[in-house]
Amino acid sequence: MIVSRFFFVGYFIFFGLAWRYAFFKHTVLDLSWLLYLIIMYSAAEIFFSVFLQRGIDLSFAFPLLFAIFMLNFVSLVLQAQERIPIINRAEHFTSFVLIGYVIWIFFLKYLPQTVWSEHPYYTSLLVLAVTSLMGVMNEIIELFLDAMLKTNFVGRQYDTSLDLLMNTLGTGLFLAVRLILGASENSARPK
Repeated sequence: MIVSRFFFVGYFIFFGLAWRYAFFKHTVLDLSWLLYLIIMYSAAEIFFSVFLQRGIDLSFAFPLLFAIFMLNFVSLVLQAQERIPIINRAEHFTSFVLIGYVIWIFFLKYLPQTVWSEHPYYTSLLVLAVTSLMGVMNEIIELFLDAMLKTNFVGRQYDTSLDLLMNTLGTGLFLAVRLILGASENSARPK
């Protein structure tokens, strides 16, 4: 966890320097993105501390979160939302694989075991609902920032729709793999 935090500090320092001194020619690095990413990281730290108080260690998620932040940085540097949209889609997809995983762990560890462990399909539907809500809230925040601060978080044409689709596919992939693994674990257990 200490190493992950060190990498995040380095990430934010480099991001700030790259924005301030214009290291990259075609980029959308700006203060609003830096603040947005700091808020997202802060939310992850808050979730980590809340889960840790409940005995759930999510330190494994921070290296994955860092990889997603690096993908986001590449996307911003290359102005991928406009020039290479597949990178932006990959950001949403990978982010929601991770978010689906964290929410799944939360439901399995924090809520009553008799409900969630015996009904993985109900848990899956709940994870999908929560991640979908998070994706929609993210798009609403982007729209709000664009309207109020004249940023450019929301891309052109079908950007929001494609972002939400990739969020759903990312969560769906995680849930499909989790349910398949859970079914194989149950069939391997002696009866």
